[in-house]
Amino acid sequence: MIVNFFDVLSSVGNSLTVDAVLSDLNEVFFGEEITVISKGSFKINITCIAKDIVELDCNPVIGTVRSCSRCLSEVEGEYELSIKRKVNVALNKVYIDDSSETDDTSYIEDCNLDVDRLVLDELFTILPSSVLCKEDCKGICKVCGTNLNKSTCDCDQTVPDPRMAVFSDIFNQFKEV
Repeated sequence: MIVNFFDVLSSVGNSLTVDAVLSDLNEVFFGEEITVISKGSFKINITCIAKDIVELDCNPVIGTVRSCSRCLSEVEGEYELSIKRKVNVALNKVYIDDSSETDDTSYIEDCNLDVDRLVLDELFTILPSSVLCKEDCKGICKVCGTNLNKSTCDCDQTVPDPRMAVFSDIFNQFKEV
């Protein structure tokens, strides 16, 4: 969703409140494709606090659908975000913590706010790099790929000790055929 806030910049104190809904998005996060879903509409307040400086304020609730890191089944998550940013529109910079530090912004271009990008930038800072479907997830079989949470398989699950690999090679050379 794109929001134009050009009129807000005309004088200090002007503000604009917009009802926004995040588009359903498929994004790549640490090499994993995740689905991002808005859990309803939310309000974005855009206020001009100084010449060419606006403050963005919103509190969206976002849902995600990701893959379990062990068994690859779908895992749903929900995150409540609190976004408050001061942006210099003329310089395309975001003020961080205090006014002396700035960072480039990817969600504002020519008085147009890309709501999806704003929310994703904030969401990606709080998402864990991996998720599990449950704490005791058994994962998948390394041999046949069976989801071990749903069924068992008869594959040999023993993992040989790598320190004994030399002896294993010797025994394999002298095996009788």
